[in-house]
Amino acid sequence: MKQTMKALIYKGIEDIELVEKDRPLCGPDDVIVRNIRSGICGTDITGYKYGGEKVYIFPGREFGHEMVGEVCEKGEHVQGLEIGSRVFVDPNYSTPDPYESDMAGAFSQYVRVWNAALGHNLYLLPEELSYEDAVLIEPFSVATHGKNTAQVKPDENVLIIGAGTIGLCALSSLIAQGNQKVVVLDIDDDRLALAEKMGGTGFNSNKGNDAVFQFLSKTFGLMENTNHRLDIAEDGSMEITSNAVWNIDAVIDCAGANDIVDEYMKHAKQRSRFCCIALHKGSVPIRFHEIMSTQCAIMGSRGYDRIDIEEVISNLTRKNSKVTEMITHKFPLSDAVQAFKTAADPSVAVKVVLDMEN
Repeated sequence: MKQTMKALIYKGIEDIELVEKDRPLCGPDDVIVRNIRSGICGTDITGYKYGGEKVYIFPGREFGHEMVGEVCEKGEHVQGLEIGSRVFVDPNYSTPDPYESDMAGAFSQYVRVWNAALGHNLYLLPEELSYEDAVLIEPFSVATHGKNTAQVKPDENVLIIGAGTIGLCALSSLIAQGNQKVVVLDIDDDRLALAEKMGGTGFNSNKGNDAVFQFLSKTFGLMENTNHRLDIAEDGSMEITSNAVWNIDAVIDCAGANDIVDEYMKHAKQRSRFCCIALHKGSVPIRFHEIMSTQCAIMGSRGYDRIDIEEVISNLTRKNSKVTEMITHKFPLSDAVQAFKTAADPSVAVKVVLDMEN
């Protein structure tokens, strides 16, 4: 007799359905994980609100990619894992096709992890790390990868753009390693209050560019040197504008605000770094003479590596940040439809988690 499970199916824009279906079968190189906690990601919300095809979530499919759970079945070739092993599933390598990572099945009670291997697509959870906290491993790893890509040191000053899930996780990754001066810019006062609670200094960028400039100048201080912006007209004439330099070592962009890149370049400290985790809409002009003269670096950060995941598991286990404060709502799987409606409203929710056991 076939065993069944509950699974959330994506059907279309603002159309998801919890159904009963057969559990996945386990191959000789695979494991079956019983999902215990799952997180709703911004990618899931994008598909829910604007169409899943844009983010490789297709109608009729299981979806979700933030999950932790317990191994309940293993293939004969699998080593290092036992029935009952508590694990984080890396969705980037849990399916045969990496393009289907957003359909890895986090919103299903059981998920097949193909070619299961520790340190590849499965990571053991320490006994002292609860599933309630471990559910943040995936987004926390994304943000930690951004911090590590920018090579941020504990004694450096950092500006984070955006107080959403990834921005707050970036803040937590910095607090966990000992950074003392971290500013978070956002346009939502409630999220900025949360950033303050989690150890950062928040400021509402809706107050205008002049207010932001004054706040950052006061908070971080100004360097003795100035940057020079060159504007060359068609007739070859040149206008030079001097700009103050912020004592900011790294900027981590978790919002995708197009004008922030140019604003950073105007005031960039020598050898500072701008790391973009966010998705920018449209093209962004960059003045390469300013990259040359400031010796700064503009870099991108996508996904995460094994070293990031292991750092996150260690940080969550040691509870050396307040990252779990960002979980604003918890729903049982049976209320998944309402959970998505809540998660889709950024004025209400930051991070929504599903209890896959209920």
